[in-house]
Amino acid sequence: MMKLIKCLIPVLAIVLLLVNCGESGPTITDNEVIVKTGSMDIHFSRGTLFAQTYLIFGGIEMKQSDAFAKISLSGLELDTARFIYSRYPDFFSCKSPGAPLAQKAIRQIDIVPADSKVMDDLRKTLADHEASLQQSGKRVCVRLGGEVLKLESAVIRENNQDVTNELPPQMHHEYYFVKSAEMIDAQEALTGGQTR
Repeated sequence: MMKLIKCLIPVLAIVLLLVNCGESGPTITDNEVIVKTGSMDIHFSRGTLFAQTYLIFGGIEMKQSDAFAKISLSGLELDTARFIYSRYPDFFSCKSPGAPLAQKAIRQIDIVPADSKVMDDLRKTLADHEASLQQSGKRVCVRLGGEVLKLESAVIRENNQDVTNELPPQMHHEYYFVKSAEMIDAQEALTGGQTR
C-alpha cells in the first residue's frame, strides 16, 4: 500500500501541474502585465486604477489562442444607465425612445483577468446574463475593479519579432486588468440600491 501511495504522489503532482498550467494567468511586474497567447507575448503597461459598475448588454469569452483579452463585455456605465432609466424605464426594449441613447453609450470592455477566480466570476456573470435574458428578459450588472492597461507591444515568441505596428488599429485601445468582478442585481442598481 505504501509503495502505491509513493507512486501516486508524483503522478498526482504532474496532473495538478498540467491542470493549473492549462489556464495560467498573466505575468505581473511593477510596470506591466504580460499575457502569453498561443504564439505571442503581449505587453501592457499598467495605468490608473478603476472601479466601475456596468449594466451588461452582452459579452463573449475569447477562446482563440491568440486573443489578447480573455473576456469582452458590452455594457453601460451604471451612472449612464441610471440617467437613461430615469427618463425611459423601458430603455432595454428596442421600441423605447431611450434605446438609441443606450446604444450610443454602450462601451466595449476587453478584460485581462488577474487570475482564475476572476475568470470564473466573469464566466458566471455571462452565463447568468444569458439565462436571465432568456427566462425573464432582465439584465445583470457587474462591478469590476482593477487597472487600465495600455498595449505596448506584441512579440512573436518563436523569432522574437515585434509585430505591434502590424496590428489592426482596433487592437490599439484600452484593456482592463480586472482583479475583482462581482455580479449585482440590475434592478436594484438602477433604482439606487447599489452604488458605484
